[in-house]
Amino acid sequence: MTDTGSGGPRVRPVRPGDPPRVGPYRIVGRLGAGGMGTVYAALDPAGERTAVKVIHPSQTEDPEFRARFRREVELSRRVDGPCLVPVLAADPDADSPWLATAYAPGPTLDRYLAVHGPLTGGSLYAFAAGTAQALAALHRAGVVHRDVKPQNVILSPAGPRVLDLGIAHAADGTSVTRTGVLTGTPGWISPEHYRTGTAGPAGDMFAWGALVAHAAIGRLVFGTGAPDVIAFRIMSGDPDLDGVPAELRDIVEKALAKDPGERVSAATAAEECALLLTAQRTQVLGDTMGPGPGQVGELILTQWDMPRVDDPGWEVPATRGRARLVVAVVAAVAVVAAVTAGGIALREKDAGIPSGAAAPRPGESASRAPGGPKPPGQATRPAAEQEPDAGVTATVTERPRRTAEPSPAYTRADAAEPTIDEWEQARVAVTPLEKRLLTSVRSGAATALPGRPDLGDDVYLTFNPDAQTVFVNFGPGVGDEFQVLEDTRAIAFTSCTLTQQTFTGNIGWPYGRMAVVHRHSMADPEIVRFMDVTRAGSCRV
Repeated sequence: MTDTGSGGPRVRPVRPGDPPRVGPYRIVGRLGAGGMGTVYAALDPAGERTAVKVIHPSQTEDPEFRARFRREVELSRRVDGPCLVPVLAADPDADSPWLATAYAPGPTLDRYLAVHGPLTGGSLYAFAAGTAQALAALHRAGVVHRDVKPQNVILSPAGPRVLDLGIAHAADGTSVTRTGVLTGTPGWISPEHYRTGTAGPAGDMFAWGALVAHAAIGRLVFGTGAPDVIAFRIMSGDPDLDGVPAELRDIVEKALAKDPGERVSAATAAEECALLLTAQRTQVLGDTMGPGPGQVGELILTQWDMPRVDDPGWEVPATRGRARLVVAVVAAVAVVAAVTAGGIALREKDAGIPSGAAAPRPGESASRAPGGPKPPGQATRPAAEQEPDAGVTATVTERPRRTAEPSPAYTRADAAEPTIDEWEQARVAVTPLEKRLLTSVRSGAATALPGRPDLGDDVYLTFNPDAQTVFVNFGPGVGDEFQVLEDTRAIAFTSCTLTQQTFTGNIGWPYGRMAVVHRHSMADPEIVRFMDVTRAGSCRV
């Protein structure tokens, strides 16, 4: 749903039609989108970062959906506690209902495991204790989450954060749900929910046991496959807990008991995990009864190791008035410098060439190439300045004319295929052109997957400049092998075509290779297709 990479939810640009404000919140970008609505990055009046969920217009005409969303708001306001994301404001009766929560930076558990692998040591026990403590707070307030899964846990610098009460309900049975619809996500649904539709606190703990084991070993404890196959394993098979630390495994096994009456409660699990957490400290607490709630929070922070990675997407562009002032000042400085040097270089503002203009294709004038000769009076912009801040155009002195064409940035001549090691060393999009390709590929993937547009939100790119390769990542999927093959073809064709266009249009673009990586599980990546985008016709699949 979000482009998180390894550092956290990435703020993507707003799209035409997105609101400039929602309630008192100023919209600065997008954090993600799904079937229910869009989550925006926003600033409150004090400038604090928030996440604002706005419901899709197609859903607002459904009275039953509005009732469920209103119920979500009520339940979210009812609970508060450590390792939960607090609700700040909401308007379920607006034309476009919305809900604002505090912003929790950091990757979701599934994204983190895909890049870094399983949690270990103090971080693992802090994760188990924090998520159990969050569920204990929900259950004390009479609320059942009903969708505990890796995508709904953020690994923030301040500890794990459980979020999204979109299908939560009250334990007293007063929730509003669709009759006959199974709620939850395959692989994270309890046996009794499959059999009878029962969804109580014990069901949350079953999902918690699978979640903690998944964090410890990086595998899905009931495997992958079609939803009905996973359901069969959950109801009659044993979970794969090989690799879960012995002291934690006992608690996990209690949570994964087939009989809900035999499962450990969230409060007890939080206490037991907190005791395990104290064992990670060099100085053991003196309280023989175990740490209290306040101490648990302190323990999590002492053992948690999740650095904050700031996202420049939160930076708010200068206002129009300030932008004009910046342009005027920069222009004045340029004029004074030119006069002092003995001459004035008159320039035009980019001569009508759009931001990030591409290098010439065959048959175009070489005067349009970045770094190449420019027509008289036209500015030369730095090669890295593909997308300047909105509303700000810098004026600089003209560079000396070049008499030779610039050398292409892509230099590889070998035919070696990309490796998993190169994939592991790849980074998220950094340059404006990389970010632009990421947006194009995700949009193209959603269009190329008929009937499954949401899968496009799960496609993300990583870049290895040393290997000069773009990696297109997706999965893990819950479809069968045929569906995964069809998804791979669609994603490969779209991604290759867009990467090839970027390569042929920008001589400074260093990526001449593209590889599609599918994760059968979070810890099992596989390079399923490799294409050399420098060759015509290489995008056939």
